[in-house]
Amino acid sequence: MPVNPNHYPRNWSSIALSVKEAAHWQCQCCGKKCYSPGEKPSNLGRSQWTADILQVHHLNHDPSQNQISNLQAVCAACHLNLHRSKYSPVSPGQLKLF
Repeated sequence: MPVNPNHYPRNWSSIALSVKEAAHWQCQCCGKKCYSPGEKPSNLGRSQWTADILQVHHLNHDPSQNQISNLQAVCAACHLNLHRSKYSPVSPGQLKLF
């Protein structure tokens, strides 16, 4: 899903970082421990470690509303799943890898 940077405030990076730090770099949906900046395991390929990068999800799906109460730290898989409904053209079959 393409992200339009114009929908986010200029300080989005610091907002997102504070949400991730508050979650202790753990997905708030599934509990998976994710990597913080600078952590990149040398024994994993790009597709493996990027799946464990923490992202920030807008609970109401509106990137212009950046109150902490509207933000959730989630892993990439959970973030895709959260956008899989009417908010995204991604269908359940597209998320299946095998």
